[in-house]
Amino acid sequence: MLKLKSLPVLLFVAAGALSASAQDAQTLYQDFQHPGQPYRPRVWWHWMNGNITKDGIYKDLTWMKRSGIGGFHVFDAGLSTPQVVEKRLPYMTPEWKDAFHYAIHLADSLGLEATIASAPGWSETGGPWVKDEDGMKKLVWRQTEVKGTGKALKVKLPGGFDITGPYQDYCYVNQSVATVFLQKKFYRDVAVLAMRIPNNDKSMMELNPTITTSGGTVTAEQLGNDSISDYSIIQAEKDGKAWVLMDFHQPQLVRSVTWSVLKIEERVENCAASLFSSMDGKTFTKVVDLSYQGGFERVEDIPQTTARYFKMVFTSTEKNNSATGFRLSSLKLSPVVRVNLLSDKSASSFYRYGTSVKTPATTDVVNTADVVDVTSFVKDGVLTWKAPKGRWRIMRFGYGLTGKTNHPASPEATGLEVDKIDPVAIRDYYKNYLQTYVDASKGLMGNRGITYLLNDSYEAGAQTWTGKIVEEFKARRGYDLLPWLPALAGIVVNSAEETERFLFDWRTTIGDMMTEYHYDQLTDILKPYGLKRYTESHEAWRANATDGMDCKRSADIPMSAIWMRYKQGLVTVPQHESDIRESASVAHIYGQNVAAAESFTSDGFRDGAFVYTPAVLKPTADAAMASGLNLFVIHTSPHQPVDDKVPGIGLGLWGQWFDRNETWASQAGAWTDYLARSCYLLRQGKFVADVAYYYGEDSNVTARYQTRMPKFPNTYNYDFVSPSIVKDVLKVDNGQLVTATGMRYRVLWLDNVSMMSIKMLRRIKQLADAGVTIAGDKPKTLVGLDGTVEEFDSLVKDIWGSGRKNVTTGVSIGKVLANTGVAPDVTFSDAKANIKFVHRRLNDGEIYWIANQTKQARKFTASFNVTGKKPQLWHADTGAKEDVSYEMVHGRTRVTLDMPAYDAVFVVFVDDTDVPAVTLAERARTAFAEFAQPWTVRFQAHRGAPSQIALDSLASLTESSEQGVKYFSGVATYTNNFKVAKKSLKKNAPSRILLDLGEVKDLAEVTVNGLPVGVVWHAPYIIDITAAVKAGDNKVEIAVVNPWHNRMVGDMQPGAETVTYYPIKYYKADEPLLKSGLIGPARIVGER
Repeated sequence: MLKLKSLPVLLFVAAGALSASAQDAQTLYQDFQHPGQPYRPRVWWHWMNGNITKDGIYKDLTWMKRSGIGGFHVFDAGLSTPQVVEKRLPYMTPEWKDAFHYAIHLADSLGLEATIASAPGWSETGGPWVKDEDGMKKLVWRQTEVKGTGKALKVKLPGGFDITGPYQDYCYVNQSVATVFLQKKFYRDVAVLAMRIPNNDKSMMELNPTITTSGGTVTAEQLGNDSISDYSIIQAEKDGKAWVLMDFHQPQLVRSVTWSVLKIEERVENCAASLFSSMDGKTFTKVVDLSYQGGFERVEDIPQTTARYFKMVFTSTEKNNSATGFRLSSLKLSPVVRVNLLSDKSASSFYRYGTSVKTPATTDVVNTADVVDVTSFVKDGVLTWKAPKGRWRIMRFGYGLTGKTNHPASPEATGLEVDKIDPVAIRDYYKNYLQTYVDASKGLMGNRGITYLLNDSYEAGAQTWTGKIVEEFKARRGYDLLPWLPALAGIVVNSAEETERFLFDWRTTIGDMMTEYHYDQLTDILKPYGLKRYTESHEAWRANATDGMDCKRSADIPMSAIWMRYKQGLVTVPQHESDIRESASVAHIYGQNVAAAESFTSDGFRDGAFVYTPAVLKPTADAAMASGLNLFVIHTSPHQPVDDKVPGIGLGLWGQWFDRNETWASQAGAWTDYLARSCYLLRQGKFVADVAYYYGEDSNVTARYQTRMPKFPNTYNYDFVSPSIVKDVLKVDNGQLVTATGMRYRVLWLDNVSMMSIKMLRRIKQLADAGVTIAGDKPKTLVGLDGTVEEFDSLVKDIWGSGRKNVTTGVSIGKVLANTGVAPDVTFSDAKANIKFVHRRLNDGEIYWIANQTKQARKFTASFNVTGKKPQLWHADTGAKEDVSYEMVHGRTRVTLDMPAYDAVFVVFVDDTDVPAVTLAERARTAFAEFAQPWTVRFQAHRGAPSQIALDSLASLTESSEQGVKYFSGVATYTNNFKVAKKSLKKNAPSRILLDLGEVKDLAEVTVNGLPVGVVWHAPYIIDITAAVKAGDNKVEIAVVNPWHNRMVGDMQPGAETVTYYPIKYYKADEPLLKSGLIGPARIVGER
């Protein structure tokens, strides 16, 4: 067991301190205008299925450099990408290594940061060099019932399940998993245990009901045995429902249902079921509705019901259900209680609420004192044992392989995922893996060349065993695991309450081992190579038994993900907000100061394909920054090996497609500048938060807040804190919570704490005794077998029931902060608008980032908790800054902000002032010059459009009757002229001459009189052309770019000449087109 608890706390203290170094205002602004490589977005560079060329590598990387990208994360992936090169370069062949060496040396020469993934594919840590015994493991069991007579008996035990698959003997079929790995046979014994069977506990075979179905034959033996692969097909009726009717021949008590239903197509069915009961077989009453929401076998306790007949009705809940029936693997109606939602509680699967649903109290239990280890009496699969009188259950526990492979790797790079809780196997895995990259890069690794390794989101599935887990459990929890193994098979041990407490310990043990061995240990593994790491964890819901903050704590750059939701019309969703805030909280507390995110990922069918432009992406980017992101890692920039196929190949159906073949690739620098400038300022100083937001044990942030973020006032801010942070990292200073990295919190808020371990409760008491303000929920139930219920109740009473002034419950966060005397960090006069802020504190200044996250323009007054400093507005899209009117009142500074839809601005306080108020004159804009007519439009070649057209008036190109224009995608250059009198530039000349383009779809690169003026990429499409305007004739060229979408739709028209190439066809001929081109009205205005 690794001793790593102190490591994450100390790792990044120095880095955090350095980031807060004071900067004079001029240097701060210069670096903001021209942010360096550390702040620039990275991209995910996917090499797809051996489609690799050096020519493509050179063009990809030089485009990245020109476009202001700071580096790349390179992946080798498969996804059945078709071959588009003359010769594939399979993974790690000499030819592949040669190309990789070329890429790394070129990247080094260009100053691009290079990162490798932690495995071929994107998830997680696996490859063809992983031996069977080092693969991910699962606990399996077989049961045999015997009658003891007090004399020796011989029992041939059923063989342990050696089938490779995620649960018991269930094996994936027709899945995207290499068949060779599913054919492996692997089994090792753990223990053979004997236990008395409670009197009421009878199997389906003993109850022996007569069974009829809606179609198909099934037996009690098949429904009641341990096998998942032993199934029957139950045909559905015309309404799509299938049913199973069980006649028990006499009234039968039922307290739990265990069931497993899969589709005929042999995968887990999204299925609902309802159980009905009847005494006469004619009139049925619904007992309960059940839902198959996780795991390969569902165990649910139901309202205690006695009836002769029970009928289970199955209904598909899949969106596009075409099932004609269901594979029924198990259906066990039991007269005793089983562990409720067993698969979730045993860590065999992970469902959001599974661990919070309790197992009902029962007396039909197995006592640990009565569990007999009879392993030593087994030889060659035969148990010879003198069994005492009575009914005994013999359980043979062992372990096999889950069969999970790294994905989506090319075939040559696919192998077993390594055991995530075996430290030796993990070290061996990385020793082999990293050596291949030492060879491929010819040693260019560490300070130069390959500098980082990335752990992508965890998608390797559950693991429930490893070779030394019995010893690990004893060392960590302080008691023996073996007598409790029956609970992992659904049997209630000692009592329902104690079983639940044990299962908490079980999940915690697996989670702690994975955190320490798969994540924390990696820091030491990488050190000899000079590598640092990015780390994602869950990304969504609960991917494993770990806490996401703990997984990221020792990473050099904690990382998250944010997806696009274009078709749904959503800027973001709580799943991504919570993931980003988790990473940002880690960066604040442990001191990395950088929180990255896989950014703008999209499912082309669900979210939209080839529709993304900076204007579309910006609201989501701003939402990410509002949650704490300050380094973008753009998903994805696939390697384009050839030039004659555009937009080319990609990561299957996933985008966003940000590479050199993107229509706006040449204008991408304006977008990356915006991201880099924003990230630069969002890394200065220290994040300001008043609340440490604790989210409870035995879960993770993205599971807790998958569908709804915490209800938190938008006038304060907060960091998430994990159980380990509360116990091991936070200290108390004058009643406030502080960290070694300089964070300071005024309130500890407790959420999701109805269940709490005794160690956490003891820590809460310590904090309460030290004067920390504690608010939110209070615990009700003890989890874990450490401690007693009596101590738990006494501590709860002491903390919440003894009249402490610093401990409250049932009061909102805002009121708690106000009662504690904490002034709002910022307030907004438009209180109901969705306005977000981030506050960074410098040694001698304050930076506030304000984002209008609404579709409407907003004008409002913001009141900042700052005084004595002059505010300025700094604009990340242009790099410009400007003074602003302000008023200092009662120790605060008021600033009125007039923000367009989805706008964001920095309000920077760095210059001292004793002037309490400044009112600036409002600027007025009037017409300055008129465009001539008509407009000339030149079209990018080889895009299916004519070379040029003339337009008498501006409108969307999609309104054209010319098919090549209507379906055009790419660069359309609009040319026009205007005249300026000499006197207009002299006496009473405007302070600025602006080109207002009106509506643009989607970017515009402007040139005036041959001088590049800049790129405008979001509304309002206004650009300053003052420096380029001259007296007399002026020529304007406006290169307008729209995305690939319209041309892809055009290629689907009957008889169309194909322009685009992409392996997946996202659109049909009737897909609505997106507006395109310069729509206007275009005006030239003077500002005074």
